[in-house]
Amino acid sequence: MKNLVLLLLIVLVPYIAYAQKDTREVNSQIVFNTPLNGPQHTTPSYFDKAKVDEITAQIREARLNGDAQKSNQLQSELERITGSKSIHKPAINNTGFINTVCNEPVEPGDYNLTIISGSDASWACATSTDRVTGRIYVVAAKYSSSASASDSMKVFTSSNDGITWVMIARVANSSAVKWRNDELDAEAMNDGDTSFVFVVAGYSLSGVQGSVFFRWNRYGGAYVANDLFSPSAGNEFIYPRITSDNGRYTSISYVYILCTQDTTTSTRKNLRDKFAIVTNPYASVPTITYRNHGDGGCYAWFYNNVHDTTLQYNDIAYSDSASTDRIVTVTNYYKSAGYYNLYLSYSSDYGNSAPAYLPQITETYVNYKPRLASTQLDISGAQYMMIAYTRKWSDTDWDPYFRRTTNNGANWIAGYVSAVTDSTLYTDVVSIPRVPNTFRVAYMVRTGITGSLWTRSYNAGTFITAFNIAAGMSSTYTPIRAGYRYNPADSCFSVCMGLTGLGLYAYSGCSGTLTGIGNTETPLNYSLSQNYPNPFNPATKINYSLPVAGFVSLNIYDLTGRLVSKLVNENKAAGNYIVDFSGVNLSSGTYFCRMESGSYRNVIKLMLIK
Repeated sequence: MKNLVLLLLIVLVPYIAYAQKDTREVNSQIVFNTPLNGPQHTTPSYFDKAKVDEITAQIREARLNGDAQKSNQLQSELERITGSKSIHKPAINNTGFINTVCNEPVEPGDYNLTIISGSDASWACATSTDRVTGRIYVVAAKYSSSASASDSMKVFTSSNDGITWVMIARVANSSAVKWRNDELDAEAMNDGDTSFVFVVAGYSLSGVQGSVFFRWNRYGGAYVANDLFSPSAGNEFIYPRITSDNGRYTSISYVYILCTQDTTTSTRKNLRDKFAIVTNPYASVPTITYRNHGDGGCYAWFYNNVHDTTLQYNDIAYSDSASTDRIVTVTNYYKSAGYYNLYLSYSSDYGNSAPAYLPQITETYVNYKPRLASTQLDISGAQYMMIAYTRKWSDTDWDPYFRRTTNNGANWIAGYVSAVTDSTLYTDVVSIPRVPNTFRVAYMVRTGITGSLWTRSYNAGTFITAFNIAAGMSSTYTPIRAGYRYNPADSCFSVCMGLTGLGLYAYSGCSGTLTGIGNTETPLNYSLSQNYPNPFNPATKINYSLPVAGFVSLNIYDLTGRLVSKLVNENKAAGNYIVDFSGVNLSSGTYFCRMESGSYRNVIKLMLIK
């Protein structure tokens, strides 16, 4: 009998632990005291908030009207009246990285899985989707086994929902730069004509820990690489995160960057969050503007004289409100007893003045790596955000947990993404821009020495059933990153690395239908984009946009002017379109694609190489 009771206890313990969790959604408690090191900021006596709000509103109006010159002038005026401690530095490729433009197709996979790179070992991976065209980017920080050789960065893209991929660029440094584990983030953007991907990555070089900013267009060109802040021994800039407001704006989008400054002292260390903004991201030489306020030049939160094992993690998002642009950050301090809250900040003037709104979401459990996502512009009038992170329930039970808001952060609701008794090691979340209250969460659960990968879709305010996409993957490096694709049947997309970081895998699936307006918003202008890939063999894709409904002709001609293919010859509604063109029956050579609609005329050159 005694043995039977013991056996029952062994069997029931996991269920007892599970039953102790309150799996209902609950309201989050928000506090406004500042327990870290006292007040973060002091407002200057000359600060005129009414004037700041007025100019900020004018910047928003200029951006909505596509007036870049006026918005730049107003930004300068805003810096002047706020006394902003801004430092402007052109991204002049001073990092020693060498970019190689590639056009290397990846062997196609099946509908749910593509092995983007089966042999590379990587430290980190990231993904982001261009909301206008649906083009997906994946970036990987590739490991080099040689201590004297640089690690490399590889950039891949897919224009067909993640089924086939092309490596468009790779970079390496002239010095022995080594990428840091999980310190990689990507943001896809579109200026209304061309797709770009912006990347931030953490690295180590000769005992110095720093972060670098990259940019590529969809062909691997328009390359930019620049150090962020000024790293030095004992003054590190690590764990960078990047976002943009491209979901609200197109041609005049801003890029926002946040990272952790880790400064060693004589005995312990100080931690700060640091902020940068790029107001001309599409320029041939973008300008990175550093704006930091308060104690030690922090942006919003800092922690002085902290133990060496404490880690500061941050994330950043843009959230459109009824009349202002809002930059939101979240910070946590891992391995620091008593500082488990999620520390938020909100800026409504592009970081020119110190964030005045610094609420904290009360959290009584150890947690780490909060991820923040916003749907940005929402036609319903609400503003949706979600924070996802890994939360400790017991030594053997860590869970993917979330906080969500429907009113731009005034109130937050909490709950479990999964309450199963197991050890979740990594949680990520991504929003679907312009799709109301819709997010994708991905997480990895330890199963022995490997990991089991899961994704769960939050569609229009409701979680659907969790979806197990793979097993036997990495539990050491970046396990999984959440993404999305514009597929009406199933919009989930995830990227992860294999065991010990070997291999890079793209997964589709979670049975999550994409609802909402997504990338169907009306373009601002007519456009005919360069085909991709180019050169091509035998097929390529051509993107075009119509600001108004009308008759469209899209034709292919050879060098003699002979019509070889009619791709489009009909009335079309306003919107963005992608057309496939196959040259399987044509000879190698130069061809031209001509588009006509209303008074718009444009021609692009195509190169078919067999």
